[in-house]
Amino acid sequence: MARDDTLSNETPGRSLLVAHCSDIHLDGDHSPAAHYRESFDRLLGEMLGEAPDLLVIAGDLFDTNAASDTTVVWAMERLASLPVPVAMIPGNHDCLADDGIYHRFDFQTLANVEMFTDPAGELRIFEHLRLAVWGKAMIDHTPEHRPLAGCPPQPEATDWYLGLAHGIYVPAGASSGRSSPIGHEEIEASPCHYLALGHHHAALEIHAPGTLAAFCGSPTDRIGGEATYALLELNPDAPPSLSIRERPEPNR
Repeated sequence: MARDDTLSNETPGRSLLVAHCSDIHLDGDHSPAAHYRESFDRLLGEMLGEAPDLLVIAGDLFDTNAASDTTVVWAMERLASLPVPVAMIPGNHDCLADDGIYHRFDFQTLANVEMFTDPAGELRIFEHLRLAVWGKAMIDHTPEHRPLAGCPPQPEATDWYLGLAHGIYVPAGASSGRSSPIGHEEIEASPCHYLALGHHHAALEIHAPGTLAAFCGSPTDRIGGEATYALLELNPDAPPSLSIRERPEPNR
């Protein structure tokens, strides 16, 4: 179902700034563990310097479900220390496996973190921002997993609607046997103003009528080009606009 602009335009609210990152890959095996922690710590400092209203993590905060307990606890403490709300989903590397991180550790105990763990998708509303976020947990990274399937219409009494998804982009008219496909037609049909995507390590903006979608790239490596994250501006008087920020990170 396409987004109903009449809902969001009835009571336009203030502008918002959203920081979007993904594919941090804590405890990755291409560099020492300290590289990923230090890089994520610097990233958080850079993003907070922009004074965002919300931080979204579109999957793969961790490189593997076998990430050490020490790293997971460190990440939880670091997220809990942030002065802004956080919305996050699992990715394919840290998927919601039975023995996975998000079963062993409850990120929902962090007061400022909204962790999406329902494989059917779930909706969270940030009332003070007049913003809704929808996301779906990934259990298995397979072609049958459709990251955008089942997204409901924009809730009433919200000005903005964001979606979180982790998968591979499939252009309009193309077919793919790849796992977790995100079809251009699904983006066009989305009720969301912005889709914060993860999985591609190269930043990519995707424009569709009524919806802006983007892969923010990875902030901890240069596999896809530069190490990057994204800043999204939501202004009631203009379409959503995105800025891809490059970071001076070495190759993994």
